Amino acid sequence: MRAMVYLLVLMLCMTLSSASEYVLGVFGNANMDENIDSKDITYLEGVIRGTNAATRFCDANYDGKIDADDIDQIEKIIRGDNTELTVLDLADRAVTIKTPVERIVLVASRNIQEFVAVGGGKDFIKKVVGWGPELKASDKDTYEKYSERFPELEEIPDVGSPGKGTFSTEKVISLKPDVVIFPTWLIGSVDDDIEKIEQVGIPSIYLDHYVYDDFAESTLLLGKILDNDVRAQELVKYHQDQEDKVLSRLKSISAPVPKVYAECGNLGPSEYSNSFGKGIAWDRVIEKCRGINIIDDMSKANMWPVISPEYLLKQNPDVIIITGSHWPAVTDSMRLGYYADPDDSKGRLETFTKRHGWDTLSAIKRDRVYSIYHTLPDRIYKFAALQAVAKCLYPEEFKDLDPENSIKEFHEKFLPVDYSGIWMVSLEE
Repeated sequence: MRAMVYLLVLMLCMTLSSASEYVLGVFGNANMDENIDSKDITYLEGVIRGTNAATRFCDANYDGKIDADDIDQIEKIIRGDNTELTVLDLADRAVTIKTPVERIVLVASRNIQEFVAVGGGKDFIKKVVGWGPELKASDKDTYEKYSERFPELEEIPDVGSPGKGTFSTEKVISLKPDVVIFPTWLIGSVDDDIEKIEQVGIPSIYLDHYVYDDFAESTLLLGKILDNDVRAQELVKYHQDQEDKVLSRLKSISAPVPKVYAECGNLGPSEYSNSFGKGIAWDRVIEKCRGINIIDDMSKANMWPVISPEYLLKQNPDVIIITGSHWPAVTDSMRLGYYADPDDSKGRLETFTKRHGWDTLSAIKRDRVYSIYHTLPDRIYKFAALQAVAKCLYPEEFKDLDPENSIKEFHEKFLPVDYSGIWMVSLEE
């Protein structure tokens, strides 16, 4: 259903002279570009006269009619004095939100970087009245880094985790948020929770940066919700420019397509951990970088498969990527992030190459073994994942590219905390 909706959106965009590569999913974006401005009024006037085709977002006030009242709503949105905003979230749900949005429950706290980048740092932190426990539990470095900068994070109420069965709709309702933001990986699994929350008049939307190709859509929509359109558009433009450093060059590469094995490094070298199935996280990045994920054929039934050593040896990948983060429960897990040390990280990566039989692999013989920060593909600086993988797969063609510095530059431009640590490491160095 979602694919059909967005195919329709894209087809409509192609018919509009003012159409943009990205579509802001807000009712009132009549000409279906990346923002709402006077062009939407002009386009909507043409729709009312019968000279322009109606688009999905012409019904600005979402009352089922396209008329002068929709022009009034667009004018309010442009001036910033609208009291409501109807958006199309990432589950294709039309949701009306009271504005301005001042109180937010962020169910997936691990996405805090995405929201502060768009929302403007401390100003956004003040709006978070509740969040889930994932950031502290699964991304310790980021939690500590942001807690140093914003000690008030320690005081944000925990609303529990749907994935762990601890999510409390009663807690959410008691916090009286203007909107509850759910991550897209929960689509279809929290319907009852959303119904309970919406029964008391609190809207919920699905929105995050988990899916690589949802970046622009998520960022532009979040910018509108947080009344920070200019910032969102700047982020989208920056991301596109950084991606183009890779995608434009890949078109001219004629070298053989390398086979790639990517594994989560959370269990250390003694035990194989999950890899990444079709369309998930690193698989999508590998695909975009003109690589072949060796587990694609076996991942249809399991998106996070753990392969056997025998399968890996038979596939004999050209490139191996072990993802790293901070997983203190396993002392020899792969370590990257804000507080990682380059020498320690390289030493940890070296231990993975000592696995039984790996000395026969092409990737090991040629020192084509790398580690990249685990959640890079679903963060707002995901372009760095694309740059890093491109350099792993085609080191000569991208020898001038510095994805580590790209992460540093992004922190300086868009994030309220300083870059530190190490986010990728190679045995080639």
